[in-house]
Amino acid sequence: MPRYYFDFRDDAGLTLDDIGEELPDLDAARDAALRALAEAIRAKSDVGAEMGQMFVEVRNHAAAVLTVSASVEVILKS
Repeated sequence: MPRYYFDFRDDAGLTLDDIGEELPDLDAARDAALRALAEAIRAKSDVGAEMGQMFVEVRNHAAAVLTVSASVEVILKS
């Protein structure tokens, strides 16, 4: 099975995944990237951090293969 790496990027910078995960195919990597992004949004929400633009950049041993991104904005209405 191929190994995919899930690098996280937000306004604070880039966090490289140096371990990766063996997955059967690119569809499974896409699903894992979506879950990772959802977890990052939840974690930032739990601590009240600013959200902004967030990316999970997926790469294999040779190159980047896909990017999943979200832009989260919280607007309080009075």
